Amino acid sequence: MASPNWTQTVDTIFTTTWAYRKTTATQQAFLKTPFIYWLREKGRVENISGHRRIEIPVEYGDNETVRWIQKGDTVPITDSELVTMAYDSWKYVSVSVMRWLQDEQQNRGKAAMINLAKLKLGAAERALYEEFERVMFSDGSGDKEPNGLKNLVSTSPTSGTVHGLDRSTYTWWRNQTKTASGAASLYLVSDMRTCLNNIIKYSKAEVKDIVMVTTQDIFELYEEEGYELYQLHDNTLFDAGFDTLQFRRRPIMWCPSAPSGNMYFLNTAYLKLVCDEGYWMEMTDWKQIPNQPFDRTAQIVCAMNLTCSRPIVQLVLSGISA
Repeated sequence: MASPNWTQTVDTIFTTTWAYRKTTATQQAFLKTPFIYWLREKGRVENISGHRRIEIPVEYGDNETVRWIQKGDTVPITDSELVTMAYDSWKYVSVSVMRWLQDEQQNRGKAAMINLAKLKLGAAERALYEEFERVMFSDGSGDKEPNGLKNLVSTSPTSGTVHGLDRSTYTWWRNQTKTASGAASLYLVSDMRTCLNNIIKYSKAEVKDIVMVTTQDIFELYEEEGYELYQLHDNTLFDAGFDTLQFRRRPIMWCPSAPSGNMYFLNTAYLKLVCDEGYWMEMTDWKQIPNQPFDRTAQIVCAMNLTCSRPIVQLVLSGISA
């Protein structure tokens, strides 16, 4: 059997290096942004093995058969409409890893090439982590990006379509909103109190999953105005190295990509990051780049989307300013 040439050897070095790094890269994808980390720690990241589309069971009704009774009374046995099914599509992201003739020629020893592989694969990982952070707070515009909080928890929830359901038609499919009452120095804490109460009254037993997400500026405004009033009770984010405060014993975090002027009040029991376990941090084969001698490329690919099954327990407070 012929020995592999240098290009094949480099293919193997990159592939085996990625195979070694993949498990860590998968874990790190959930550690680089506090919001995604919170979802994972609360069991809200679901790994499934490919379906044509993502199914989202939607709770929209209540059991209305509860009655107080006495001897001889009858009770209703009607089956209430509680759940419908919504659907969404998979969204795919890839990042390319490039190899150039000059790099391979100038790093011809295996040790040097392994170091180059680590450098290039590490840069690809960081690019994906930064993109995950960004899209978690985007509006999912176009057909290619996943849902983000700007459309799942919208400042204009009476319009638009989420998971195939039209919010202008189905009033129960709308998240809650509130506009800031005025300067944060005067109204931020009272507005936060109202917002939290507004989602708690619909959250029933799942109040332990409520979290607040905002920008660095608003986080610091709250820190100035209210930090001394509230002690840390949930160490989930703090223990992972993220800055966190508390409001009424619930965590407040800030994320670099959070929309300016907004604070999200989220019951994460009804949010889910869905990933395809067969296409998560998967690396393609190496391919020759046409008309570029000995230059090669491969991609790292992920399939995912963010879903919400109960918008009424999600709220966005907008227009916050100093």
